[in-house]
Amino acid sequence: MTPLLAIVRVTVRQLTGGTQALGFGLLSLVPAVLLAAVSRSADPGALDLELGVLLVVPFFALVIPITTLILAGSALGEERRDKTLSFLMLRPISRLEIAAAKTLTAAAVSTGFAVVGALALSLTWLAVGGSFDVFPSMVLGATLACVMYSAVFVLLGNVVARSTLVGLIYVLFFETVMVEELPRLAGASLWRIGLGATLETMPAHFPARALLGAMGDWIPSLDSALIVMGSITLVTVGICTVLLKRTDAI
Repeated sequence: MTPLLAIVRVTVRQLTGGTQALGFGLLSLVPAVLLAAVSRSADPGALDLELGVLLVVPFFALVIPITTLILAGSALGEERRDKTLSFLMLRPISRLEIAAAKTLTAAAVSTGFAVVGALALSLTWLAVGGSFDVFPSMVLGATLACVMYSAVFVLLGNVVARSTLVGLIYVLFFETVMVEELPRLAGASLWRIGLGATLETMPAHFPARALLGAMGDWIPSLDSALIVMGSITLVTVGICTVLLKRTDAI
């Protein structure tokens, strides 16, 4: 087994151990529960489909960022807090492999929970009168968002002691309050970039216009989302690698 795969395997156990998997799994189901509750409160024959569409926003704006923040922030953060990072650093493993493995694992695990949420939401949407063909687009956008958040929050967890608090300030204050007040900042909101990819690839029947108000000045685009994701991942993994090479990282 290569060092990278060994780190991935250990990190997967670290991120999904105990009751974490159950907690994140339940959190990913919240949007589907909300959609089911709304559908019961109205006449099924007159259910406004756009009302159901709006429930996709909590999935991208809250569930994905918070889940990824906690998972990615602890990928390297717990190693540093538990004083086990030094043992990892002293092994014959390149710093790039460590940073890449931690980011890859956080992205994979958080994407797994996002897929569970997207599946539940799509099945609920199907049950209340929609169609299941929205699922692939939701998974695509959720995956892009998870990768971007993971890259940023793994680095944050490595350099900031209270990474969860700092991440929550970014998610709840900047992405929610600041972007709503200053829509031109929407390009710095990672969940909006992921949601934009979802909206552009949705089936033609999907009332995507119902979500455009939440996008600020960001124009939904799959190509732009892929470029931003690649740039963020390369830059943050590179910075993390350089920081791990410093002697005071141990």
